[in-house]
Amino acid sequence: MVDLSQELFGTTFQNPVLLASGTCGYGEEYSDLIAVDELGGIVTKAVTPERRLGNPPTRISETPAGMINAIGLANVGLDGFKREKLPWIREHLSRAKVLVNVAGRSVEDFVGVVEGLEDEDGFLGYEINVSCPNVEGGTMFGTDELSLAQLVAALRRATRRPLVVKLTPNVAEIGNFARICEENGADGLSTINTFPGMLIDVETRRPVIGNVTGGISGPAIKPMGVFATWKATSRVEIPIIGIGGICNARDALEYILAGASLVQIGTAMFADPFTAPDTIRGLREICERQGVTRAADLVGALEVR
Repeated sequence: MVDLSQELFGTTFQNPVLLASGTCGYGEEYSDLIAVDELGGIVTKAVTPERRLGNPPTRISETPAGMINAIGLANVGLDGFKREKLPWIREHLSRAKVLVNVAGRSVEDFVGVVEGLEDEDGFLGYEINVSCPNVEGGTMFGTDELSLAQLVAALRRATRRPLVVKLTPNVAEIGNFARICEENGADGLSTINTFPGMLIDVETRRPVIGNVTGGISGPAIKPMGVFATWKATSRVEIPIIGIGGICNARDALEYILAGASLVQIGTAMFADPFTAPDTIRGLREICERQGVTRAADLVGALEVR
């Protein structure tokens, strides 16, 4: 038997496969298709202080190796999340761990959401979104070292729950930003968010996306995500969650070998909603074939010499 569990953030994840923020809603959206509670966990859609309608359409379009999106962090807001979404999470997710993705325009916004959720139960901790490329100011904290340090420190004072920071790839040296998060109290990192990009309709000569630009995700960004994960693990001791272009168990294992303890699957779930459970099954099969009894032993097991 292969043990796929991972011990981190003071708890046990039953397997390393999570659903990524913004692609799984709040878990309920996939519950008629897959057994969500058998996953390692989910990361909810972003929660902001206020309800947001998001960007104008068109907000999603396919690209040759993935998709571009500019949803604009549309969400039900803090009060709506507590009233409309948390009750389902509490009732249906007992084994899958839940991280609440938090976004905002200022330090006060982020802290306000965290403080507004601190007394609630039903979730493990927070993933802090400092790296969304398709809203105004979405990467402000993720690309400025001082702003990032101040934000993480303020959030550390606001919560005792696990605090995971989702980093942007759009910096010269992601390891520096990983180190800043660790030094200011982060418990973990998510690497990476999407890359900025755009598509143009050559017939209309207009942008395909209503927001003009958006975030690129899917298989095209997997090599960059694996690289960013590897670079971040060389600078910090805290756990890392790998994200970007994961479509199967082999993709997930690349991130794990590069140093990720957990992985998140997002874009692939739009094409095939069974990607996550298939990835769990595939990881078990690879481990069995290679004689690996504990998936945790593969974390950071990359051999470069």
